[in-house]
Amino acid sequence: MLSLTGLGKTYAGGVQALAGFTLDARPGEIVAVIGGSGCGKSTLLRLIGGLDTPTTGTVSINGETVEQPHPLINLIFQEPRLLPWLSVCDNVGFGLAHLPRAEQVLRINEALCRVNLEAYGDRLPKALSGGQAQRVAIARALVTRPEVLLLDEPFSALDALTRETLQQHLLDIWSETQATMILVTHDIDEAVSLAHRVIVMKPWPGRILDEIVIARPHQRGGADFDQARARVRSALNHSLSASAPADIRKGRAQHSSVLETSP
Repeated sequence: MLSLTGLGKTYAGGVQALAGFTLDARPGEIVAVIGGSGCGKSTLLRLIGGLDTPTTGTVSINGETVEQPHPLINLIFQEPRLLPWLSVCDNVGFGLAHLPRAEQVLRINEALCRVNLEAYGDRLPKALSGGQAQRVAIARALVTRPEVLLLDEPFSALDALTRETLQQHLLDIWSETQATMILVTHDIDEAVSLAHRVIVMKPWPGRILDEIVIARPHQRGGADFDQARARVRSALNHSLSASAPADIRKGRAQHSSVLETSP
């Protein structure tokens, strides 16, 4: 299905954002990628989505190498990025100009129904709440009927209650579409709630530290959920301490020493 082989990215100036990243995502699997800032998570999504080219390695879907944006892969960003002068319907259908009008209308209505916004098609983005705007962004990604959906911290700007509601809504959409999803997040609870597997990354350069399989279904607050969350937290803490460059580790140690000796 989706295969990442030896993926690496080095930017101008020699900054190595990603190195040796290898992962196979099965059809219908949700994979969460978690790690500290600067570990290459967003770079990884850009490479998978064909928005950037790897320095080493390959991305492929169904055996076809991805070298540019691919019709079977779509991306949901941190912000909705809606065009303010277009209605909800026109925002959702923005990438469908190549299809007959009847097919466009069918897909737009289908996508809006999936995010429970079928009555909002004529509204402008300024009339939407933050959660509604993000649901429009999800509908816009779904309207192309992708096999792979990439999510770059899509709920990070929302309040806790709205975020949890949309997380459950995303699972409902997944149960209907069975799309493969790659979710980048900083939120441990979000990763454990949504994913079948959690990939914990180490920074400098970004690479895989650990892979944690999540038993599903589970309930927030249940024993399985708490155990999985503890495993992810432990791996994440290890990634942030053991992989830091020597000068950063030294700075942390000095800061810790100051705190311990302060009155």
